[in-house]
Order: sequence, then C-alpha cells, then structure tokens
Amino acid sequence: MKKFDVVMFNMSSFAEWEEGVSNRNFHVLQQLMQSENIGKIIAVDYLPLTFKRALRNFKENIILHLKSGEVVKKSFTSKLTKVSDKLYIYSDVDFFWRPKKTLARIKKITWELNFGDWILWSYLPYVAPYCHNLGQKLTVFEAVDNWLKHSSYQKHAITLKESYKIIKDQADLIFTVSENLLNFFDNQANVYWIPNGVDWKHYNKHFSLVNRDIADIPKPIIGYIGVIQDRVDLDLIAYLAKANPDKSFVLVGPVWSEQDLAQKNLSQYPNIHFLGYKSYQEAPMYIQQFSLGLIPHKKADFSVTTNPMKMYEYLAAGKPVVASQGAGTENIENFVEIADSYEDFNKKINLLLAEDDTEKQNSRREYVKQHSWVNVVNKMLELINNKLS
Repeated sequence: MKKFDVVMFNMSSFAEWEEGVSNRNFHVLQQLMQSENIGKIIAVDYLPLTFKRALRNFKENIILHLKSGEVVKKSFTSKLTKVSDKLYIYSDVDFFWRPKKTLARIKKITWELNFGDWILWSYLPYVAPYCHNLGQKLTVFEAVDNWLKHSSYQKHAITLKESYKIIKDQADLIFTVSENLLNFFDNQANVYWIPNGVDWKHYNKHFSLVNRDIADIPKPIIGYIGVIQDRVDLDLIAYLAKANPDKSFVLVGPVWSEQDLAQKNLSQYPNIHFLGYKSYQEAPMYIQQFSLGLIPHKKADFSVTTNPMKMYEYLAAGKPVVASQGAGTENIENFVEIADSYEDFNKKINLLLAEDDTEKQNSRREYVKQHSWVNVVNKMLELINNKLS
C-alpha cells in the first residue's frame, strides 16, 4: 500500500477530544495515527461558520493550548500545534469571512512540512468550494449524517446544498455512514457505505469502582447514552417510565437547551434519572451498569441518515438493544430489536430483559468485534489505495 500524508478537516476541535468527546472523526484519526501507510497528518479544527463560533474557537483553540503538543506557528487568528512527529493540529478563526485565506494558509503549511503525495480528507462539507486547488492527490469526503436534515444547520442550508453538490461532482471518494446516504449521493460509483465501528476493548474494561450517581440507582436500568437533543423522543421515555415503575430509566449525556423543559418535566418521575455529560473514558463504566440499551429516536428524516455508534457500544458491553424504527440500524438489525410504536417498545424491552442470559451477552460481544474501528479504517484505506494506484 502506498504511503501518503493527510490534511483532515474535522467536525470537532481536537481540544474537545482531549476533554473526552468522541465521534467517528475522532476514531478514524486515531486509527490513521497508528497506520504505517500514513505519513504526516494536519488535523484542522472545526472551522467556524459564524462570528459566535469564531469567538468560541478563538478562546478554546487560539488562546488556550492543547494538553499535549508544542505551538510551532501562531498568528492572532491561527495556530499550528505539533502533537507528535506525525500529527499537527491547525486552528483558524478566519474561515467564516475569509475562507480562501484560511485554505491558503493550510496549503502553505503542507509545503513547510514537506508533504509528499497527500490526500484531503474532509468531514466538513463547507470547505468543498475552496478545496479544488490545494495540491492534494485525492479528495475524500465522509458524510456523517445528512446535515441538511439537522436542526443546527438550517441557517446555512443554501451554502450546505451548494457544498454537497460540489462534493458529488468533485470528490474522488465519498464514504457514507448510512445506507440512506448512498441515495443522497445518487449511488455514484465513487460512493461507498461504510458504517460506524467500536473500540471493543474499551467497552470491555473491568471497573472495580462504580460512580455513585449510577451505583445507587435501582436495577434493572434501561439506559441511553448520547447527546439529548431534539431527535431523542423524551415522550417515549415518559411513557416507558409510567408503564414500568419497577425499572429505572437513565439518560447519560448533555441536554440541549430546547430539551430543558422536557427534562424538567421528566425529572418529576421517580424512576427517570438524568446523569449529565460523561467522557469517552467514563462511558464504558456507565453502559456496563445498564440492563438494556435504548436508541429512542423520533421518526424523522435526519435519523434515517445516521448509524448510531451507541448501538455498537451497547453490544460490545453485551447489552440487549431496542431501537426506534428508522434509527439507522439496518446493518446490524439481527442483534437489535426494532420497535415501531411506544407499545412495541415496551413489549420488546420486557421480552429482552426476561430472555437475557450470559450466553446471549457473550454472543453480542463476539458479533460486534467485526465492527472494529480497525476494520472500518482498513476498508477506507484499501479504497483510497486503489484510487491512488
């Protein structure tokens, strides 16, 4: 396999990953860091689209420094940090009003770091209009969900549509997280469905101590881990809590502001517990306390473009899983129960709890091993190498 360098446009900031946030982008970068076929990597922190986000980036990524790494280049609005001989982190706040200048800086850095053949690997659709002449050998785009369907990006829908069109027309390879997104990219020959994965060992760690916030909650625990945003059906949680007063319903993750009122109402139920944000390092300990894992997504256009990482994480911990219909679980449905109504959710939760045993738990753990991040990234690298050959 041919060796190459990478410029990666991230959907997060590296500083967030240092604080325990994780997503597909984080895991793919970790695997590239370990690959002998990858030379240097410039990981570009999430580029701002608004003045508000630019201010946040300025504070978190320019003023503050990474826990690991040495600042090797800095201006008032940008910074390059060397984390290792292989990894450099670039932060910039100019993109929302001078995108071409940001991209010109990145191109210059590839020269200064003596990049050889390199690929542009992007999770950020908005950079597409400015990426045609940076010197890359290959352009790769990863579609992690359809951002046009996400409430956070509605203000930028016109720009986003234009960017997706450019990606369809100009990207050499497009990797989609869900089968649904194959259709979004017109099933072109260069589009490949590569679902999410899991760090199996991470979710099978043994914890001799359990945090009191979940250790004191009566079992069985029906659990959810992830961001509690508008796609999470909190009315379903209320229904299940009413129907199962003998069970505890635990939601682990930060609550978006539009869900504040719903959280306040649900907190009145004695068997519903909001535990707040937990880091990637803490997540396995919490999931291991669950008796069953939930993916309670509303039926919406956005959900069908997803492929929840949490379902792999539940299975890696041996937990039975019940998910909403259309929650992006199509590639793993043999090990996930799909519910098409509130009543069906309730029925399947109770059935899985009654039938669960050590043999089934081990079967789930063994099955999900094939969905390792190592395997996910190896598929991508094989496709990239075929294009470069």
